Amino acid sequence: MRSSHARHEIEYEAAVTPAPLVAGDVKRFPGAVQTVMDPRVYKIALACWVSLLGIFWITFWVSTNALFMVVISTGYAIVFFGVPYLMSRQIIDHPVPARSLLAFMRAPFATIDGTMRGWEALLQVILVPLCLIGGGIAISFIIYAARAAH
Repeated sequence: MRSSHARHEIEYEAAVTPAPLVAGDVKRFPGAVQTVMDPRVYKIALACWVSLLGIFWITFWVSTNALFMVVISTGYAIVFFGVPYLMSRQIIDHPVPARSLLAFMRAPFATIDGTMRGWEALLQVILVPLCLIGGGIAISFIIYAARAAH
């Protein structure tokens, strides 16, 4: 005997199944859609991570115990970003951007979930590091205010 709860689950699954998204949505972006991320996007993301580490170096320079943790984090960051960099150096034909970063950001970019503008792809790559930079700056001000209060 079926319960109404079981029928509700079946109806719910049929109702929430979205239509498949296709990379290169012709209605939104007619013409050619780029599929390779501009290498400068990764350089911008790396600059965001380096500035976050720089904020921590400046903030915790006076504390030996905290500075030890920043040194360990810097070592991990070197490995985290260094290994993919060294692996990318194994490729003979490096992708050379044919146009400016501004042109990349204006043009459509194909992802696995659909097509978006290049600036939206850039934002997705650097959003987390930018938020962490904001949090790091807030932490720095809080620590500075706590040191000044004592």
